[in-house]
Amino acid sequence: MAKSFWKTALASLPPQVQWRYARLFEAAEQFEELLDFVLTARGRAHRALARAFRGLADALRNAARTLDAAAWRLTLTR
Repeated sequence: MAKSFWKTALASLPPQVQWRYARLFEAAEQFEELLDFVLTARGRAHRALARAFRGLADALRNAARTLDAAAWRLTLTR
C-alpha cells in the first residue's frame, strides 16, 4: 500500500519545522479517513433508500393496476 499523502507531505517539509506541523498533518489524515467513511456510508444509505422507494413505487403501481382492472370489470357501461 502506498504511503499516506499527509505523511509524505510532512516528510517533504524541512526537518526543523516538521515537529511544528506534525499534529496538523496527523489531524488532516484522520479527517480524511473520517470523510471517506462518511461519504461511503452516505452513498450506501442513498442506494438503500432508492431501492426501498423503488420497491414501494412498484407496489403502489401494481395496486393501482389491480384497482383499475377491478373498476373496469365493475363498470356497467362498456
